[in-house]
Amino acid sequence: MKAVIMAGGQGSRLRPLTCDLPKPMVPVANRPMMEYIIELLRRFGFGDIAVTTYYLPEAIEEYFGDGKLWGVSLQYFTEDRPLGTAGSVKNAAAFLDETFLVISGDCLADLDLGAALTYHREKQALATIVLTRVPSPVEYGIVFTNEEGRVERFLEKPSWGEVFSDTVNTGIYILEPSILPHIPAGRQFDFSRDLFPKLLEKQLPLYGYVAEGYWSDIGNLEQYVQAHMDMLEGKIRAALPGTFQDGIWQEEGVWVHPDAVLKPPVILGKNCRVEKGAEVGPGTVLGPGSVLGQNSSVRRSVLWKNVQVGFGGEVRGAVICDQVLVKPKARIFEGAVVGRSSTLGMSSTIRPGIKIWPHKIIDRGTTVNADVVWAGTCSQRLFGNTGITGLANLEITPEFAVRVGASLAALYDTGSTILVAADGWGASRMIRRALTTGILSSGVHAVDIGSTTLPVARFTTVLTNCAAAVYVRQSRQTPDYLEIQVLDEVGFPLSRSDERKVENYFSRGDFRRVQGNSAGRTQFAAGANEAYLKALLETCDASALARSPAVVAIGYTSPALRKLLHPLLAGLRCQIIDLNLDKIPGVGPSTVVLQREVFAEQMSEAVVQNRAVLGLLVDGTGEAAIIFDDRGEVIPEEKHWPLLTWILTRAGRAPARRWVVPAAASHSINRLGERYDGSVVRTASSARAVLQAAGGVKEDLALLHPAFDALSFVALLIQLIKGEGMPLSQVQAAVPASRRLEVEVPCAWEDKGKVMHNLLERTAGQRRDLTDGIKVFHEQSWALVLPDGEEPLVRVVAEAPTEEEADALARMYAHEIMNITEMDNGVLG
Repeated sequence: MKAVIMAGGQGSRLRPLTCDLPKPMVPVANRPMMEYIIELLRRFGFGDIAVTTYYLPEAIEEYFGDGKLWGVSLQYFTEDRPLGTAGSVKNAAAFLDETFLVISGDCLADLDLGAALTYHREKQALATIVLTRVPSPVEYGIVFTNEEGRVERFLEKPSWGEVFSDTVNTGIYILEPSILPHIPAGRQFDFSRDLFPKLLEKQLPLYGYVAEGYWSDIGNLEQYVQAHMDMLEGKIRAALPGTFQDGIWQEEGVWVHPDAVLKPPVILGKNCRVEKGAEVGPGTVLGPGSVLGQNSSVRRSVLWKNVQVGFGGEVRGAVICDQVLVKPKARIFEGAVVGRSSTLGMSSTIRPGIKIWPHKIIDRGTTVNADVVWAGTCSQRLFGNTGITGLANLEITPEFAVRVGASLAALYDTGSTILVAADGWGASRMIRRALTTGILSSGVHAVDIGSTTLPVARFTTVLTNCAAAVYVRQSRQTPDYLEIQVLDEVGFPLSRSDERKVENYFSRGDFRRVQGNSAGRTQFAAGANEAYLKALLETCDASALARSPAVVAIGYTSPALRKLLHPLLAGLRCQIIDLNLDKIPGVGPSTVVLQREVFAEQMSEAVVQNRAVLGLLVDGTGEAAIIFDDRGEVIPEEKHWPLLTWILTRAGRAPARRWVVPAAASHSINRLGERYDGSVVRTASSARAVLQAAGGVKEDLALLHPAFDALSFVALLIQLIKGEGMPLSQVQAAVPASRRLEVEVPCAWEDKGKVMHNLLERTAGQRRDLTDGIKVFHEQSWALVLPDGEEPLVRVVAEAPTEEEADALARMYAHEIMNITEMDNGVLG
């Protein structure tokens, strides 16, 4: 039997879902809604089907083809201009030589079409309208029939005062070919508005059949979301994709972390991932290739293909189209819709009911209170607190990295050299090569030292007289993110003025392009690790190292560190206990930090059982480490700067007893200064500020500064332990200690200036330090207020003799900030 699927509608009421997709192709439970219509027709014997198209017809034809995969035969009839519902069927007249059924391709239905066909034939009707009962008929066309089922009257979208029936037109019709002469060719003509009133006027046999079952025309976004709930609750007889167990439909390739939470009913599309701590709530559909990051949460929402929800993201009752990137801590609320290929910045908020059209970029920390239709360009800023950061292979792609490399190379003359390196993660290596391509395209050479640590890259940049360096690493905050660190000629992070120049080149596409014979060359340099280790060991006291043996337990998840830690500790004459964490399948260079709780207990046991002098969990970049003393206890991070200062003093590595520390470092360092008759210089908290203040261009202290080089810090610790004959637990006990607390206070970007201005006024007359933020001193304590450079919040760091005093001080300033901004959404501690 023959049928016609009307698939030419634009679906304007479903925008932005249909901005670049015909409504019949809008997915319902990860399948185009027209696919359910084809299966319904096939179930009742309609295997020869005409499809009428107008809006984006190629999307439909490319997906369904000739229909053989669905067990039907499809023929397409495309309009060059809109012909209306009846006009589109007339356009397929050559196909219609027997009784046929007409149905919309953009509805969901589970009705007995066989019974409707039998009714049509029994009544010997020219046309039969399939009707259904709905609780609220005012949005539809009401059809009045007499006792015999013959149609007597139509009423399009009546008021409640006109509602005398609950039977509405489903847009499904059974027609005889003899009806076609009543439809004019080549002009717009509708069934309900034009054809059926004409048949009534001529008293031709027009009947209505009331069908039982499910029907929805999915006429708006609310109905679209409700259709998914209906399908998940079994109200529609349809084959959902994948296997079914305990209320969860799961397709092939799905990966769910053991610590993730699934609350049925949910659908997990092909190859989607649900990371540790993520929650998928009832009524949620995850499209193929979608990823829910750690501790994210999605409830009552529909996510299309390849949606990425970052760490801590929240989605509630929303629809998110293909290729959308939801960055960490972003929130999307009830009724919101995000169009295809959009990006929602970190900590952004999409208010209920907001619609964002395709290809829009919402900046970090933005609260969206109105639909985003025409606006939506990205800010020009590339660099954040930790360089250039983005989701691996979605934001930081090879083509993106080529542009970054070319933009950086534009800062320097042709023939200059830029060093490139990475931490060994697969994505990092890929982006390192792409950066190299961009650099070479601008006539600048590259020195590639492969997979190593950031301190080695910093050291080698100076050693080889490079103009700059780029280092690519896995993020230490979010496992699927990459960071691109850019260094200047002395190994310091690039200055903000040079960052702006790179951003301008990048945003304008203003790259230098050289002729083929002037393209840069790549030199693959071996021996960088060895040169770095030689320089580091030369700073050590050989006599102290020879005094006694020492056992050191180490853990790392970056293979590059194996090539550094083992020879370093051998040179320091230590016995090594290696946890071999880098051999665990699937770990990345930063896994040791991202999952520190998992490995901390293992390291603590290894230290105690092997009587090690210390234990180390070293980050993949080699900049930082979690340090365990000889009792297997972790040395708190806030003690690292005081401990380092004391060690540098004991080792004679503090020139003129001058200690450079960031503004937020503990003031117990000042007490050390008084004890050793030294001076403390505080700088901004950035690595560049500390390194610049710590030493000259090529001084050893600047190149191998232990605060930014875990291996250098370790070498100093081992020298001290051996030289003093003092366990690390006693060493850290000798360092003055205070109690610190840090809280984060939500603060809109536009309020940060107001907060700082008001705090300056309110603390006038008190002792303050304005090196980095506003630090206010109290009798034996202090508080630092510092706006975050990447998120809409202000950080408050407080230090006091006791934990209770530090807590009270931090909370006092947090409430002060909230009073200034008139915010009442609390403090995130």
